[in-house]
Amino acid sequence: MQPLSNGTHKSMLKLLGKPLLEHTLEKLKDKNITELIIVVCKNNNIKSYFGNGQKFGVSIKYVVQEKPEGAGNAVLLAKNLLKGNFLLLNSYHVEIDQFVDKLLAAKEPDKDGVLLVKEKEDFWNYGVIDTDGEKVKGIVEKPKKGKNLSKLCIVGVYFLSKSFIKTLEETPLEHYQLEKALDSFVKTYNVGFVQTNEETVVLKYPWDLLDVKNYLLANLKKHFASSARISHSAQLIGEVYIEDEATVMENAVVKGPCYLGKNSFVGTNSILRDGVDLEKNAVVGANMEVKNSLLSEGSKTHSGFLGDSLVGKNCRIGAGFNSANVRIDRETVKSTVKGQKTDTGLKSFGVVIGNNARIGVKSSTMPGIIIGENVTVGSGTMVMNNIEDGVRYYTKFQAVVTKNEK
Repeated sequence: MQPLSNGTHKSMLKLLGKPLLEHTLEKLKDKNITELIIVVCKNNNIKSYFGNGQKFGVSIKYVVQEKPEGAGNAVLLAKNLLKGNFLLLNSYHVEIDQFVDKLLAAKEPDKDGVLLVKEKEDFWNYGVIDTDGEKVKGIVEKPKKGKNLSKLCIVGVYFLSKSFIKTLEETPLEHYQLEKALDSFVKTYNVGFVQTNEETVVLKYPWDLLDVKNYLLANLKKHFASSARISHSAQLIGEVYIEDEATVMENAVVKGPCYLGKNSFVGTNSILRDGVDLEKNAVVGANMEVKNSLLSEGSKTHSGFLGDSLVGKNCRIGAGFNSANVRIDRETVKSTVKGQKTDTGLKSFGVVIGNNARIGVKSSTMPGIIIGENVTVGSGTMVMNNIEDGVRYYTKFQAVVTKNEK
């Protein structure tokens, strides 16, 4: 998730004015699940933000995981706080309210657990269950292509009995400790599954945040704050949510679903379309088109085009900026992560820009580029490759001066 997750857990990235984890807690509360245990690492801001959960209508207890030793270790650290059957999920599952009722209903007295699964064509990227009727008889983590399995993939939501803890304790500590413990557990105990066809969210790579954003936007209802300043000539089409003190200037076109955060600004003749999220104090300048993108708190653009992109906090993007978001050959966009070319699976994907970046006028980026934090991109520069944190990156020009012939 770098550079967006630099200095913060990815569950604390903000969409629609709230950290992802807050969206998840709200969905759990809506389903009357209010006793929560959150496993956190050292030195993050989750505990300071949520406190004991009282102001969010839930009760939160915390467990600190000193080292990032995986989800299995995280569960073991919390074992003394578990009272019985428990729901286990990743913190970014903002869609959890779709599945809770089905999982609870499927946890019959004779079952020791229920796994949530979804059929995926690229099943080799996930943990896949092996089934015997309605029973799970095995779990294969990232199976080889061509292996004769169900294509039913685990999506990171489990309802388990406390008896699972004993199996987990007997499983050696490693990256896939949780998955290996689940495989042992289903071979010994009666564990069922619930298959869903509903949309499920994943948050592994930066571009996954676009899907999470669009999931939340799809459930947004129209709202205009009384303190918002909206020009009479602006066009607001569809489900547009406008927070306090936001401004929409003359002849701007905002096509929902779209979220305009507190004190955000949409300039004259600008266009926002196909799922735009402007966070608090974000600015879209005059004559700017923004499509399916996140502009985080305090970031500002001038004119140009920002498509299918993610911009961190407090960035400055100069006039005439353009993010290429589609390959010339119309193949899926590839992005380099940790030195490896990774297929995003997206036909349209622009740029990821880390916090506090500065982009000069008339600059542009190729599809799938990732720009780090505290980067300065010089004016008139075409960014063809990723830029690491704290770098000044520019194209060198040569001025040529000659006298006019008489």
